[in-house]
Amino acid sequence: MRSPGQAPSSMFARCPRATSKCLWYARTPLAYPRFTSSVPERTRKLPNARDSLFSRILYDWLLDRWFLFGVASGVALSVYYTSRGNNSFVTYQLVAKEPVSPTASIFHLHPKQPSENYELYKEAWRRGIWNVEFKQPQLQIVRAYTPLPPVDEKSGKDTGDLRFLIRHDPHGEVSSWLHRMPFNADIEMRGPYLEYEITPEVQQVVFFAGGTGIATALQVAHALFEGDRGKVDDERSKGRRLHILWANRSREDCLGGIDDDPPAESLPHKSTWSNLFSKAKPKPAPPPSTQKGLMIQELEALKQRYPGRITVEYFVNAEDTWIDEPAVIRALSRFDDKVFSAPGSAPEQQRQILISGPPGFIAHLAGPKEWRNGHEEQGAVSKIVAHALSKNPHNVKVWKI
Repeated sequence: MRSPGQAPSSMFARCPRATSKCLWYARTPLAYPRFTSSVPERTRKLPNARDSLFSRILYDWLLDRWFLFGVASGVALSVYYTSRGNNSFVTYQLVAKEPVSPTASIFHLHPKQPSENYELYKEAWRRGIWNVEFKQPQLQIVRAYTPLPPVDEKSGKDTGDLRFLIRHDPHGEVSSWLHRMPFNADIEMRGPYLEYEITPEVQQVVFFAGGTGIATALQVAHALFEGDRGKVDDERSKGRRLHILWANRSREDCLGGIDDDPPAESLPHKSTWSNLFSKAKPKPAPPPSTQKGLMIQELEALKQRYPGRITVEYFVNAEDTWIDEPAVIRALSRFDDKVFSAPGSAPEQQRQILISGPPGFIAHLAGPKEWRNGHEEQGAVSKIVAHALSKNPHNVKVWKI
């Protein structure tokens, strides 16, 4: 998922599988052939009876074909727009804004009028990673933002409210405008747009989140454990695991976050010669804090509901802690190969590495996305993730959000 203000919202990774017609994928312009015709001025001459009859038959034949083509095109366009749903903006009101750090806040938006879009939102929560687009009316531009999972779903409240973790980017046209908005201000949005589907086959996920990319990680947690899928108490649901590595620039973004213990023997054995020249740098303990940030509180609540199944590590640039290759190898060691040791074990879709954050964060970990034919594509997996997988091989799918 892109951070606010980073890139145009119309370029998103497509889901690997077909989704419901109620949800819209990242949109591409509708293309259809354009036809032009010119009729030459008729010459003034006496018509030949034979030529006239032949011309009339040919004219009628072509007219029938064009009529059928027009009907077919109209039906196709109608089906297209019906399958996409009502792609119009809906007005929400800004009812609350909770500061998370000096540069980020959680925006609470309430629908100004009852909207059918919320039914689509509820379906999107069950499917995976999705976003909506905000419109900046003065500049007439849109940007995509990822909603945080609902907090009142367990209580049965269905208010249609949406929450967003938005960082104030001084160079971002939409994020700067949003942070200037007063309470009860109107904000227009449209969607949802499904970016990536978490299929029921997914069992184990390692998620690399940069900054506000934690909102995408929480969507994955919701799709894996909450809602209808979390109610199924079978062996498949019990085997689901999610490990999050969350990187931030400052401790204020993840105040009070403490790493979960890594698994035993998580690093591959090094040779004696290697130990002479390099030693694993221990990760320093975070500064003590009696307070917990809002996002830390949500993560802790998830871990309490699903003990041992959701684990988190925190990395802070200002404290000189980074997601380096040893950290990635430790994360890969959390994949439980025993789950897939039976005959007919799962394909790579069951174990996945997902990366969400600013473009530089994604490129640093797994290589940049690539532009081809006017579309943004995944690009090759390289850099730290590729090196770690070469040392700790796993049959795993890597996807850049």
